Amino acid sequence: MSNAYILSDMTWLEAKEAFVKAELAVIPVGSFEQHAPYMTFEVDSARAYGFAKLLGEKLYPRVIVAPPITFGISHHHMKFPGTITLEHDTFFAVIRDVVRSLMKHGIKQFFLTNGHGGNNPSLEVMIVRLRHELGIKVAYAFISATGGEVTRNRSKTVSVDGHCGEGETSQAMYLAPHVVRPERIVPGTVKGYPYKHLGRSTGIAYPSNWEELTENGALGDATAASAELGKQVIDAAQIKTSEFLVDFMDKNACK
Repeated sequence: MSNAYILSDMTWLEAKEAFVKAELAVIPVGSFEQHAPYMTFEVDSARAYGFAKLLGEKLYPRVIVAPPITFGISHHHMKFPGTITLEHDTFFAVIRDVVRSLMKHGIKQFFLTNGHGGNNPSLEVMIVRLRHELGIKVAYAFISATGGEVTRNRSKTVSVDGHCGEGETSQAMYLAPHVVRPERIVPGTVKGYPYKHLGRSTGIAYPSNWEELTENGALGDATAASAELGKQVIDAAQIKTSEFLVDFMDKNACK
């Protein structure tokens, strides 16, 4: 991927040159948590980084891609061995320090590509704080939601699609196939919500732990997952996100 500014692939001299042209930094954000018996702990971070690199290639030379933040908010997965979580304050502090470091090199606009739904509540608060405390322009996108209409329209198991489901597994197959164990894919052993009238469609929220919802860690059925579906999801998300970022950078450049 030569036509992209990938910071971790550069020397400091190359980075110095890139920062002269780059207007915005893309920061991939993921997690280190269980992903059922058939995907590795790296899934969310690998998807966020893979998506960010595609943005870097598409928007070259206007953006620079930072290294991924590979830990996130995963308290709800801690009963599954190997999961590592950050506290909300730690999560914010890490991202703020990355942003501050990049600001020292002249970047004033930031975009977070998020691969983990559990990070969303923290990121909602975080971008408000970063904008008002540091005086920067900052936004974020949750990849699965940005390309979600493709999954809803094409998924064969959409009624149970979720964590480790057809949509997320398909994205992983396309963006980071090394994190998927296709021969181990089985449907999620879903228990359902622990209380009545709880769920996205009801407007009632409760921080369920993942073992309350599923026995094997999957909240979905990935048996029909494919890299083809993953590419369709990511292509749709790329179009929407890149159009937003061009508008974001152009309008901010006029201010």
